[in-house]
Amino acid sequence: MQSRVAVITTVRDDDFFLKKWVDYYGGFFGRDALYVINHGNQEQVRRIAEGCNLFPIPDTDTQNFNIRRWRTQNGLLSALRQWYAHVIVCDVDEFIVVDPETGHDLGSWLLNVAKPGRVRTALGMEILHLRDREPESIEASILGPRRHAQLNPWYSKPCIISRAAKLSRGGHYATWDKLDAPDFLYLFHMKYCDFDLYVDMLDRRRDMVKAAGLTEMKEKRTKAVWFEDERDDAAVFAPFAEREVDESWDFSAYRKHMQDTWAPRNNALFHFKRKDSPKLFKLPERFSGIV
Repeated sequence: MQSRVAVITTVRDDDFFLKKWVDYYGGFFGRDALYVINHGNQEQVRRIAEGCNLFPIPDTDTQNFNIRRWRTQNGLLSALRQWYAHVIVCDVDEFIVVDPETGHDLGSWLLNVAKPGRVRTALGMEILHLRDREPESIEASILGPRRHAQLNPWYSKPCIISRAAKLSRGGHYATWDKLDAPDFLYLFHMKYCDFDLYVDMLDRRRDMVKAAGLTEMKEKRTKAVWFEDERDDAAVFAPFAEREVDESWDFSAYRKHMQDTWAPRNNALFHFKRKDSPKLFKLPERFSGIV
């Protein structure tokens, strides 16, 4: 059992991404280094994450779910920091990736190179499904069949914690006054990586809120789109194909903007001003097959 890296997530009813998450992070660090908070103590989570450290929490309807969730994750983060040099905190559809151009992957970098005493922020990229040119299945691999991403600064998160620190709700900010954002570190968010998967996810969320007897968005654990019976999911994906594609894979200007606007926020948290791009970015071939 290695004692360098642990990984934390919370999951409910996300079997496809949980399998990918367990395979990806468990492949680097071992399943015994993965800590899965099982919301509702679901049987399929116990099955998929067998060999991981499972932390069941009740399926309690509460307006404060996300607050409680992040308190729980921060408590577990603080506890694990006593035993591990680095603790990754991420959602089940988020994958922290080291650019293969460095000669490392996430495992070799964190286990052998990265020093403790820092909070590291990855550049947030959302992997998109361009339906007019990417017909392949993502069952075996997401990157490769999907080669386009949009820059989303909301997902440029302080996700690798290697010193005492707390994360904000959503994990967007941390209580550390320095921005350590290596230019080879990415967070790939997979919400839009496959149209059929996206539709299925929203259908299941809609059924969940109906089964709970909810008729409007009163709880902070829900989203307005979960209540819609007549969604136009194709309209969400169609604009992706219309955007200019940049093949440079150069984000130096965005990373500089993050550094230049770094400042205190509130509650001892720090942040940078968000800067979007209208372009899509094509992943170089070297990323294919990583996730």
